[in-house]
Formats: sequence, structure tokens, C-alpha cells
Amino acid sequence: MKKSKKRTYTDILKDLELIISKLNSKTIPIENSIKLYEEGIKYTNEADKELTKVENNIEKLKKNKKNYSGKINIEKSFEEIEDIMEKLEDNDISINKAEMLYEQALEIIFNIEAYLKKAKSTIQKYEQ
Repeated sequence: MKKSKKRTYTDILKDLELIISKLNSKTIPIENSIKLYEEGIKYTNEADKELTKVENNIEKLKKNKKNYSGKINIEKSFEEIEDIMEKLEDNDISINKAEMLYEQALEIIFNIEAYLKKAKSTIQKYEQ
């Protein structure tokens, strides 16, 4: 049994553009117009869900980035990222697992970035 490939937002938009071009045709029968319209609504809802997921992930990442203020072990963080990258290279990984690993990696990266920014600002205080 083949795995169904998750459609990207770009793919959804291409399908919507195709439907719109068909609906703009002057020779399309009304029955086909109705079916295309319903299909377009389905794709619009699918696109809205994808955008909402992206917006929620961005908000979650921003929140995590702002709230981080502790110390980190940079070497351990890099090892965790390497481990995640190895897991992502598995061809049999599910989309959900890949998304979860991607979010974990981003969180680690944002924590490293926040820590380094804090260190830089602390060092700059003493340089002046």
C-alpha cells in the first residue's frame, strides 16, 4: 500500500488556480461549474488549515524563544541536533514524526541563539 503524500500549500494553490481558470471558461456546463466550485471550497479549507498550522507553529516558536533565559550545554545541544538530523534522514519516517523532530530542532536552535545573544550582550557591557 502506497503512503499518501501530504500536499504542500503551493500544490493546493496550484489546484485552486486551475479550478479558477476552468470556472472562468465560457463553455463550461453549469453542472461542472458547481462541482468545480465545491472542489475549490474544499481546497480553500485545506489551504486555510495549512496556514493556521504554520501560524500556530510560528507563534509557539516565538513564545519559546522569548521565554528562554537559562543556561545550556552547547555541545549537548549540537549532539541532540545531530541525532534529530539522523532520524529525519530515515525514509520511513512519518510526516507527524518529522514535524515533531523539526520543532524539537528549532527549539534547540532558538535556545542556542538566545543564549549566545545573552552572552554577547553581557560581553559588550564589559567592552565599553
